[in-house]
Amino acid sequence: MNRKRAISLSATVAVLLGALTVPASNAAAQAKVTITWWSWTANPKTVIANFEKAYPNISVPLPPSYGSGSTFYAKLTTALAGGTGPCVTQNEYSELPQYIAAHDFVNIAQYVSGYQKDYPAWVWGQVSQGSAVYAIPEDIGPMGLMYQPAVLKKYNLSVPTTWSQFASDAAALHKADPSMYLDPFVLNDPSILESLWWQAGARPFVLEPNGTWRFTINGPVEQQVTNFWANLVKSGNAPVDNDFTTEWTHHIAQDRYAAAIGAAWGPAYVISSNLASNSTQEWAVTQLPQWTAGAHATANWGGSTNAVTKDCPSADVKDAALFAAYINTSKSGIAIDEESGAQGGRGLFPAAIARSSVPQFNVPEPHFTGNINAAYNTYAAQVVTNWEWSPFDAEFRSFMSTQLASAIAGKQTWDQALATVESQLVSYAKSAGYSAES
Repeated sequence: MNRKRAISLSATVAVLLGALTVPASNAAAQAKVTITWWSWTANPKTVIANFEKAYPNISVPLPPSYGSGSTFYAKLTTALAGGTGPCVTQNEYSELPQYIAAHDFVNIAQYVSGYQKDYPAWVWGQVSQGSAVYAIPEDIGPMGLMYQPAVLKKYNLSVPTTWSQFASDAAALHKADPSMYLDPFVLNDPSILESLWWQAGARPFVLEPNGTWRFTINGPVEQQVTNFWANLVKSGNAPVDNDFTTEWTHHIAQDRYAAAIGAAWGPAYVISSNLASNSTQEWAVTQLPQWTAGAHATANWGGSTNAVTKDCPSADVKDAALFAAYINTSKSGIAIDEESGAQGGRGLFPAAIARSSVPQFNVPEPHFTGNINAAYNTYAAQVVTNWEWSPFDAEFRSFMSTQLASAIAGKQTWDQALATVESQLVSYAKSAGYSAES
């Protein structure tokens, strides 16, 4: 994807200078307006009905079924290139930079800056650039460790609080039961590794003040985290798996893994959705293991926003921004976000701080003990705040999967894989018209 304009995409807290949003009762259109919306989340009809009840003059047709991930983004990119994009589109945090750089999304700060108070600072920083705001946060994925207490107890293993202990547990568990592992190394989804770099304090993508992108894929922190997993794989204590595949699903259902690194959406979408209703597996959630004993650092994995695109008629931008804000900050919108898909909701972990104030927040998760959302709510406040996304995340993930597969096959070291990706990323960014260096 050739993105030719470099812009500052700081993920630090933005100081927003725009005026506060006018009260919602005064913000809605007085004449009939139609706002198009693209989303891959479950039950959009429920979301739309809730919004149209509050704002009957604004009509929102059901989103088209364009799938998710690369399939969705291919459709969105093509539509925006042809001037036929929707007014509002769902967009992951990691994908925002490339669309902002291409001027595909509108600065909606004048309409939404009043909502900054509704979000954690690090979340608002993900959708902001200086005084500009390019999207409304929808959901987030603060990370924790999902695990089976009974399995660890059976083998006299403590819940790992540090990565060193995690490695020891992995070795001890697999030795005691060769059919089980603590957790696999996921090859096809480098976003997990990115998140673990994030937790460790790495900054692999940094936009310098002079407009140059600096890539540090082979830096000391990235090497530390990556080689931790390399050692688990080489020792045979962590199998290589590909998430969200049929084989991976079977491995969870067959109780191959005693733990799983997971975001707030993990209990529902990684564990519960892959277990039969009569499964005897019982899981819990704890803090992500730490590199420093006693620390409480975590990162974010996944989550989305709603952005207003350049193809939204200028007269409708205000109402499009209102739609994006209402469905993600109103009590009724948050309740729908948190409600499970089976119950007509979206099954998300809302980004808005008010998520803990709705009854759905305390609903138990099948196969899990304790208040899972309450645990992830704590972790959401512990996310390291200086992470920055680049406009090249799709290319980064592709490069990483290929090079790490080569390392796993013994064709190069894992450090060499990181160095190659760093070189590839610099070359790619330059070919796309950016200033880049390592």
